[in-house]
Amino acid sequence: MSTIPPPRTVVTSHSASDTAIISSDSQLPVFHPFGPSASGFTTIHTLPSLPASLITPINPNAEQSIPRPPPAGLVVCTADYPPHYVTPTHRTITCDYMIVMKGELVLRVDEGKETVLKEGDICVQRGTMHTWENRTDEWCRCVCVMAGGEKIIMADGQALEQSYTPPKPRN
Repeated sequence: MSTIPPPRTVVTSHSASDTAIISSDSQLPVFHPFGPSASGFTTIHTLPSLPASLITPINPNAEQSIPRPPPAGLVVCTADYPPHYVTPTHRTITCDYMIVMKGELVLRVDEGKETVLKEGDICVQRGTMHTWENRTDEWCRCVCVMAGGEKIIMADGQALEQSYTPPKPRN
């Protein structure tokens, strides 16, 4: 399990008399769908569509699932990567803003190019096949804002779909 504390989420709202209030303040659990030694996620908030309602009550982390935004909405989440961990190569039909908060990750794309992202760096991931790798001895945490994306239609008319390639077994 991650050595990084669970994320704390503070939500503001309005009282019946139009006063700004703190409607919730809580640490949210990390969901480990692939087991405790693999990546973990915390869904902080999901919007079904934009513009966002600013009066509808929200329930931070209402679901324990792999974060995915609705087609016309977005999701805000954290992603934790253990030391020496490589994700499967994957594509989601989303536009993701991934901000490295702690640690560092290597982004690898189809063409084979690798880019190291360190604390404070931001990746705008636009529906491409990619892999994340934590090559360090420390856990890495990223904050992700994922927006539903339009279908990806290439110049030849081919539509790119969501894709997931399981990791190769380690020898």
